[in-house]
Amino acid sequence: MANDNKSALIIVDVQNDFCPGGALAVARGDEVVAPLNKLIKEFLERGAPVFKTRDWHPAQTKHFAEYGGTWPVHCVQGTWGAEFHPTLIDDPRIQVISKGLGDEDSYSAFDGTDLASQLRKLGVEKVLVGGLATDYCVKNTVLDALKEGFAVKALIDAMRPVDLKPGDGDQAIEEMRAAGVVIVGRETAAGRG
Repeated sequence: MANDNKSALIIVDVQNDFCPGGALAVARGDEVVAPLNKLIKEFLERGAPVFKTRDWHPAQTKHFAEYGGTWPVHCVQGTWGAEFHPTLIDDPRIQVISKGLGDEDSYSAFDGTDLASQLRKLGVEKVLVGGLATDYCVKNTVLDALKEGFAVKALIDAMRPVDLKPGDGDQAIEEMRAAGVVIVGRETAAGRG
């Protein structure tokens, strides 16, 4: 097995508003929970770091359409929609990274956060990323992780796209692959950090 303490799991925005029934639901978004839970258990059992990112928007932000942005109101701080999916594993060892605290879009988990410095302090060299949505926050987090110098694996069966335009998700996967990201299934990724 690879050197476990050099890898981290990053779970991107698996929140109620991005799952079926939410304000900005991703089709079948809740299907990412089971494969991510399996990986959370594996990472925690071997003492490897796990991070959950979340949109954590103020009630009024230029990110929302009614204030000049692109998106409907979603993931407002302190609301049900901003909570993590109820069946996604919660554990005190999991670090939460909040993004989108102001008027910025903050698609990447690295935008305006200390995620990169936290990963470096832990000696992380590789990250495994899954979550919502493939064509926005997952893609931007993955590409920024590469820019920050981390080796990146993107977990294809634990992400789902918005597909604002049909094919956006597939295009995002190809963009990640072209940038040097290894696209893997959970079974391929398990235990290999």
